Amino acid sequence: MNTAERNLKLLLRVVGITSLPAVVAVFMPYSWLVRSVELAEPGTPVLVLVSYLARLLSAFYVLLGGMMVVFSTDVRRYAGAIRLVALWSLMAVVGFLIYGAPALAKGSFGWFIWFVAGDVVFGFALAVAILLLQRRIAKQDKRQAPDEN
Repeated sequence: MNTAERNLKLLLRVVGITSLPAVVAVFMPYSWLVRSVELAEPGTPVLVLVSYLARLLSAFYVLLGGMMVVFSTDVRRYAGAIRLVALWSLMAVVGFLIYGAPALAKGSFGWFIWFVAGDVVFGFALAVAILLLQRRIAKQDKRQAPDEN
């Protein structure tokens, strides 16, 4: 196993494992959700849509974290799926730039938008790191492959 492969496995495991505690938000009591929303965006009513989206997003993080842990067991076998996760993260960054950046520039969302922006920056950095490590693995594989001529 080369250094790039080892680093990719470690990256996927760390991010995957740190995403798993989001399971708490999936099953948290409604009162906790109301308090969390009140802290993030005062005055926002916590009706069906907000509750659904908060729990669904948390469940998505748990699922993604679990998948990353599984993918870390064999980064070569799951290379396509890992690349898909990275590309999906880049698409999320583009979505934020289109819809969130103008709000960020106006300063109309308060402190929570900075949390979202940090999440987007992390997603971008993660995607770039994954793609660069996969590229390095592929280059090392080409160097180690015997000449077929």
